[in-house]
Amino acid sequence: MPHFMVRVELFGAGAEEYERLHANMDAMGIEREVVFTGGVRHQMPAGTYFGSSALGATAVRDKVQRFANPLSPHREAAIFVCEAKDNQWSAFLYPA
Repeated sequence: MPHFMVRVELFGAGAEEYERLHANMDAMGIEREVVFTGGVRHQMPAGTYFGSSALGATAVRDKVQRFANPLSPHREAAIFVCEAKDNQWSAFLYPA
């Protein structure tokens, strides 16, 4: 399955809305943590998620939009989706 990095920004949202966003993203299999070689989990930057999905990038974007927009009261959520081909990525992140 392809891996995706997803960045979501909500506008005017509070802690409750962000917790709902995190729960929805987790349910999709796209989480706030990433596992490095050796099994060590690291925290993604705020509003950034990583995980796998059988969906394509456009379908992931559209699915995130459906639950993110109602959580963003001042304007529609900003959403960026990028597919990591062959799970090739590199990062400097803090341990989770």
